[in-house]
Amino acid sequence: MLGLLGVAALTGVGNDSPEKPPPVVEATAPPHAVEQTAACGKVLAQLPVQLGRLDPRVVHTKPDTPYVVAWGDPPVILACGVDKPKALFPGSDEQVFNAGDLAGPYYLVSRSGNANVYTIIDRAPYVSITVPAKYQAAEILPALVGAVGKALPAVCSTEASTPDPAKLCTRRKT
Repeated sequence: MLGLLGVAALTGVGNDSPEKPPPVVEATAPPHAVEQTAACGKVLAQLPVQLGRLDPRVVHTKPDTPYVVAWGDPPVILACGVDKPKALFPGSDEQVFNAGDLAGPYYLVSRSGNANVYTIIDRAPYVSITVPAKYQAAEILPALVGAVGKALPAVCSTEASTPDPAKLCTRRKT
């Protein structure tokens, strides 16, 4: 199944180069993508086809899902419906970040090989954005985090001063 980005990649939208397109991105489907179809569909509807100078890529997932998209070579990958980050638990002292908007979305940063993974924690479902070291995250994240913020409302708070501790993101079950 190919989403809008997959079709754009197949048709060459945004590809100014006569070079052969990069190979298909192979990925594992996020574990919660099927149960989060409606929310992930809203996220996909907000995503840019072209991510700055990065062309869309064709993505094949196992099992098949449209909720993993990619741009560039090496690929920046957005996956909707990922697991809750292991570092997100009550009492966690992990620092959360935003892309410049105090209303969020907020994310945790982890490392995976030669890339940083930014997992959005205050929206449901969890969404991860993997940015290879080749790129400046500050050039990539605003468009993608902003798209998630437009698509999904906040479901928890990252503020320790929240009057109801049950509403803290560290206490989210899923």
